[in-house]
Amino acid sequence: MDPYSSPGLVFPSKIDRWIVALMIVPFAISAGVVGSALRENPPVAAVLLMVGIEVLVLVLIVGMLRSTRYEVTSHDVIVRSTPFRWRIEIESIESIRPSRSPASSPAMSLDRLEIRYGGGRTLLVSPEDREGFLSAVVARSRHLQRAGEHVRRV
Repeated sequence: MDPYSSPGLVFPSKIDRWIVALMIVPFAISAGVVGSALRENPPVAAVLLMVGIEVLVLVLIVGMLRSTRYEVTSHDVIVRSTPFRWRIEIESIESIRPSRSPASSPAMSLDRLEIRYGGGRTLLVSPEDREGFLSAVVARSRHLQRAGEHVRRV
C-alpha cells in the first residue's frame, strides 16, 4: 500500500528562527513596558487588562508555533494555525509552486509553497517535509501532475 494513500497525513510547518524572533521580540518589548507600568501601582482594572492582553498575545504566539500544520486527507488539505483553519478540496487545486513570498500566511518559514485553488484563491504553506506533502496531495488527486516541486492540473 502506498504510504500517501492513507487518510490524514499531518505535515508540521517548517519554522524559521528569524520568524520566531520577529514574533517574540515585540512581545518582550511590550512585556517590559507592561512591567514598568505595573511598578507605578495602576488601578486593578488596568493591571488585569495589561496582563490579560500580554497573556493572550503569548498564547497566540505559542499556539501558532505549536499548531501550524497541514493535514492531507483523502479529499482535502486542512491547514491549521491557531486560531485559524482552512479547508482546500484537493480537486479544486489548480497548482502548487515554490514561493518565497513574505505575505501573511499560515507558514512559519519563507520556504513556502503557494497553493492556487478554487478560481484564483491562494494560500501559502511551509511544510517541513515538502516532498512528502507534495507526494501526498498528488497521490490523492485525479487531475494533478508533478514536475519537481511544481504541481499542475492536467
